[in-house]
Amino acid sequence: MYEHFNPHHLESAWLQHLIFLGGAGILGYVIGYLNGKTTLDKLKTSLSNLEFHLDQCEKGLYVPPQPKAIHPATPLAEPIVAPPAEEASQPVAVSAMPLPEDDLKQIEGIGPKVEKLLHEAGIRTFAQLAVAEPSHVMSILRASGSRYQTHDSSSWAKQARLAQEGKWEQLRAWQQEMNQGK
Repeated sequence: MYEHFNPHHLESAWLQHLIFLGGAGILGYVIGYLNGKTTLDKLKTSLSNLEFHLDQCEKGLYVPPQPKAIHPATPLAEPIVAPPAEEASQPVAVSAMPLPEDDLKQIEGIGPKVEKLLHEAGIRTFAQLAVAEPSHVMSILRASGSRYQTHDSSSWAKQARLAQEGKWEQLRAWQQEMNQGK
């Protein structure tokens, strides 16, 4: 009845099957664990970003990500015309003007690629970087890959605070002092 499981009539065939099934089970568990860990890390990073944006919003520092420009393939069918004068006099709800972006590359340790990562995470100004938790900044870097995990963001908030306050000479002196210690 079970000859097709043991075509060579080996005495230890049941043991070979058991070892094979055990190995497959262990391999399945490891793959599932690693996949779950990756998903969990992504969810934790997403939650951290949402908490940061909520905190920024509560402090009035939130700058929403800029939408990507949409370029229509064909010209508009109707021309855009200004509303009549009586409609133009009606009050219009105006959204908050986005804060201008600061040059975060002025901070020692932030280059163009890290600046782009911070912008994508909603950190666009020195004020936002100054109040950002270092653990949040590190989670942004960790989520972006291993090449960004070597950055030391522990001093970025202090540097951003100096830049936000316009204390450029003090910032440059501090950066020079830090670079001499390298």
